[in-house]
Amino acid sequence: MMIVINKKKLKKVIIGLIAVILIVISGLYFMKRETKPTLNLDVANQPYYQGTKVKSGYVALTCNVDLGWESEYVEGILEALKKEDVKITFNVTGRWAENNKELLLKIKEEGHEIGNHGHKHLDYANLSYEENLEQIKTSKKIIEDIIKEETKFFQAPSGSFGDNTVKAAKEMGYTSIKWDIDTIDWKNREEPDVIIERIKKKDIVDNSIVLMHPTNATVQCVDDIINIIRDKGLKPGKLSDVF
Repeated sequence: MMIVINKKKLKKVIIGLIAVILIVISGLYFMKRETKPTLNLDVANQPYYQGTKVKSGYVALTCNVDLGWESEYVEGILEALKKEDVKITFNVTGRWAENNKELLLKIKEEGHEIGNHGHKHLDYANLSYEENLEQIKTSKKIIEDIIKEETKFFQAPSGSFGDNTVKAAKEMGYTSIKWDIDTIDWKNREEPDVIIERIKKKDIVDNSIVLMHPTNATVQCVDDIINIIRDKGLKPGKLSDVF
């Protein structure tokens, strides 16, 4: 009788000890996981949605110019920016630059920054590494041959970045950028009030990147966008002001 009871007790003790050991091992494992630094490679290889400069005090305004039909509005935007004494970044395609050399030089001469927007307006996320490299490299040569100045930033058409896009841009020495504030002016080309109200509702912060395009509405409201930024105690500027 005593032997049976002792065996039952011994079995319970052994099970209890095993349970305690498993709990301790699990605890040590998760503590180790929590304290070990990790690197998210996917995030590290993505374009920047905001600038990286600590307390820059700036919001970067970017204007993408790519198709050609919008060239007439570039002049209007330049005039508005001159009145506000603001310098921004114009990201242009190589094809547009090739067909609008004088206007591209005017953008540069008025103190604005010029970025690379690829050669053709394609879906870069679906291009191979070699195709991405060719598009970015071709655009780089065309733009820099015209402005006689190195370009530092790359923004893929429609923000279509794939791993091959970022890799190719990095190979060419570029910082890949997107945006965190989208005016969606291409959709409301004749509705500046809609764009203004949209921007007022956005969470604009230090190092934010604003995306614009040359449209009739943008010409009419770029000064309002600038004032919205200033009302937040920030200065409108170029990509190089936030990186």
